[in-house]
Amino acid sequence: MEEIEIKFVVKDTKAITEKLRKLGFRISLGRHRERNFLLDDTSATLQTQGKLLRIRKTPSGQTVTYKGPISASSKLKHREEIECRMEDADVLLRILEEVGFKVRTEYSKYRTVFEKDGFSISLDETEAGNYLEVEGPSDEEIIKLAEKLGYSESDFVRRTYAELIGERRHHDE
Repeated sequence: MEEIEIKFVVKDTKAITEKLRKLGFRISLGRHRERNFLLDDTSATLQTQGKLLRIRKTPSGQTVTYKGPISASSKLKHREEIECRMEDADVLLRILEEVGFKVRTEYSKYRTVFEKDGFSISLDETEAGNYLEVEGPSDEEIIKLAEKLGYSESDFVRRTYAELIGERRHHDE
C-alpha cells in the first residue's frame, strides 16, 4: 500500500486542534505514548537504501512496519508501506536481533489521531518538537487541507521522525 503524507511544524497544539475541530475532524485515538524501534543490519543496508523497518508499541497494540524509499518525484512523501499487527513485539525484536538486525534508533512520542473523509492526521509531540502529520487520499487533497490549516508548500517537512530526532540528539550532545 502506498502512503501519502507530509509533516508540518506545530507551534501551538491547542490552536491546531481547534482548527481541526472546526473543519469537522474528530479524535479517533486519544493522546497516547508510542515507542518506536528502528532496526537495521550492521552495514545500515536499509538506511542506505532509504528503507525502514520499525516495531511500534502502543497501548492499543503492537505493529511491525516496512517502509520503502521516499519517492523523489513528489512534493509530499510517497512511499510503500507494509504493516501488520503482532502479539509480542519483544519476541519479534529478539528474533530479528538473532538474525543480525539491531535496534539502531529508539524514540517515543505522544500522538493524538484525528480522522475525517479519508484523512488521518496525527498531532505528534516528540523530543524534536511538535508536528502535524497529514495522511490523505491524494497530493491535491492534502495540499488543499494544509492551506485550510494555514500551511503552505514552504512549510512541508519531508524528513522522518528518526532523522528529526537524530538531528536534535546530535545538536544536544
